Amino acid sequence: MNRRSFLKAGAVAAAMPIVSRARSFGLVAAPPDVAVDPAILQQLVDDSARSLGIVGAQLAVFDGEAVHEFATGLAVRERDLAVTPDTLFQVGSTTKVFNAAVVMALVDEGTLDLDEPVGTYLDGAALTSDQPPVDMTLRQLLSMSSGLDNGPYTDHGRGDDALGQYVASLAGIPGIFEPGTAYGYSNAGTCVAGLAAQRVMGKNWETLLAERILEPLGLEHSANFPEDLLYHPVALGYSQTPVNPEGRRVPFWGLPRSMAPAGATLCCSAGDLVRFAALFLRGGQSAEGRQVLSEEAVEAMQTPEIDMPARVIAQKWCPGPYWKRWGGEVIYGHSGTNTGGSSLLLWCPSKGVAAATISNVPSQGYPLADRVFDTLFPEVFGIDKPETPTPDSVTPVQVDLERYVGRFEAVGSRFSFFADGDRLMARSLGGGVLESELIPLGSDRFLPRDPAMGGNRGWDVAFWGDDGNGRATHYLNGVFAMRRSG
Repeated sequence: MNRRSFLKAGAVAAAMPIVSRARSFGLVAAPPDVAVDPAILQQLVDDSARSLGIVGAQLAVFDGEAVHEFATGLAVRERDLAVTPDTLFQVGSTTKVFNAAVVMALVDEGTLDLDEPVGTYLDGAALTSDQPPVDMTLRQLLSMSSGLDNGPYTDHGRGDDALGQYVASLAGIPGIFEPGTAYGYSNAGTCVAGLAAQRVMGKNWETLLAERILEPLGLEHSANFPEDLLYHPVALGYSQTPVNPEGRRVPFWGLPRSMAPAGATLCCSAGDLVRFAALFLRGGQSAEGRQVLSEEAVEAMQTPEIDMPARVIAQKWCPGPYWKRWGGEVIYGHSGTNTGGSSLLLWCPSKGVAAATISNVPSQGYPLADRVFDTLFPEVFGIDKPETPTPDSVTPVQVDLERYVGRFEAVGSRFSFFADGDRLMARSLGGGVLESELIPLGSDRFLPRDPAMGGNRGWDVAFWGDDGNGRATHYLNGVFAMRRSG
């Protein structure tokens, strides 16, 4: 929806059924130019979801004073159950900001220290196969600069020791780079940080999340365990394929508890996501004025620690959220995808606003957020959102292809790069062969011609390092780092 159609939409939106709700939620000095028209935003999420073939979705907007919640489509298509503002979706890796908030709550009380080697809290357990053993800090783990591999997606059961067993399994995996020297997204690293919190408190991670974050913030539409989901309306996931573009119901529920801090289990409504984000807009306070995190903790979580080689998703990473600049404004956020859902949460402290989208078609979660935010941010928040680059919108630059040719690997991921005339080609060998041209953007950055190479997220990819012969030592597939292996 462009600017003209957005402004004209009010003429027809009043006739549409509105599946939305607004709740007053504690004042955060909203600027006077933030005005939410529920009818227009309902049409925006309806049209965006429909155009992408999404079964069900939500949009939530915090304008500094109230949370506005919008729902569209079906939570369970086979039973014709509609999505409501209270429906819970799998949020995936957006959970990582919740995990960071749990850690920061313990830092506030002096139980954890961001700059202490994390081995202090884990009885010196090995976290990689590297010799001599390496250690990293909670600050590095939370800001994706620990050097840990993204890690395996392994199931260690439903017991309270599942997280500990998962972290113990990392001892056989080499690190990707020296801690604190580069960026590399790591589910494993997030789990290590969550385990540190669990160990020092003697409580399971889910209990800590509830006690430290969910309950103090009044997030009533959030849950971790399947047995808790029984008390909520829940959206099932659907997988789109060329054979079944309308989406086929995912035959299993979620990822294992052993990876809960990384985003395996948490389910929320979009409304609860923006209510959580408002914590950072209030200096760590709940809507009722309770100090959930200190102002110092909020500042630490919004202080960049590492630059990103690839730049589309964000430019920097903080302990928890990422950092990007849109139209001169600093935006924080996180996204996530699980087997049955995909979410994206953003907030802007200077404007006092936040927004979140959730979809139950994981492959379309990022395109949904892109379409909705293309209109929402400039037209409602007054923040210019950059155009997401596409193969047709970028101008290739000349690069030395030999710098990138070779193989790069991490757990579960293998890529080979080869020259085809004057083009650099990428071939993904993990989980099925996928091949795409990489369009050079400069500064070791490329845009895959086939968006599937980056999981249909529209992200760029990047290389960095020098092996002494001019060849890159590392590859970043959007956010996931790999080391050269050949």
